Amino acid sequence: MFKTKEIRWFFKEANKPIKMWFESLELGSPDKREDIYLSLKNDSLSVKLRGREIEVKQRIGVRSKGCLNSNAWGSFENWIKWSFEADTNDKLLSKVIQGKYERWISISKERMAVQITKSNGNTRLFSSSQIVEEGCQLEYSKLSVQGETWYTFGLEWFGATCIELNSSLISKILCDSELNLNQSMGYPAFLSEHIHLKSSLTATHLDFRADS
Repeated sequence: MFKTKEIRWFFKEANKPIKMWFESLELGSPDKREDIYLSLKNDSLSVKLRGREIEVKQRIGVRSKGCLNSNAWGSFENWIKWSFEADTNDKLLSKVIQGKYERWISISKERMAVQITKSNGNTRLFSSSQIVEEGCQLEYSKLSVQGETWYTFGLEWFGATCIELNSSLISKILCDSELNLNQSMGYPAFLSEHIHLKSSLTATHLDFRADS
């Protein structure tokens, strides 16, 4: 079990200041991945498949409105996360990966991410692949979903201490960017509000039967 505190925004146009800040870190090419989400119409629960790893997240408590600076307002959310590997011979998972179930929505991501920690009052940056006990991961991603392009900027605090990010760092990342409260949500809410299933399946019609 893994606990996080998160704030995230989704928008249709690329954010040049945020993108330029990540590029200035010289992280290399964006990390490309495919995540397949189960559309549950429930913004407090997320089920995601990446390769053969299944991740389940549940929001705990209520959203808390807040800001990174005067131009970036959003909703802070606390989540609990569980991850486990699926059976490589599971026929259901193979069908999900092949796109056989319309309630499983594939999102292709081109992601730039960095982890920020503090040590003796000093801010340190690490790649997202490095193991860090506590800190905050910042992410900027280009999303492709059902023929549409979206962008997302998110912060995820992890570990025992929720570190405070320097206001000067936030200003350097965002510049004059305006991020609004109505753009701020987690992936479950994004799927519910902006991504529509291609057929009118009922909420309970989840045909998970594997071939006999």
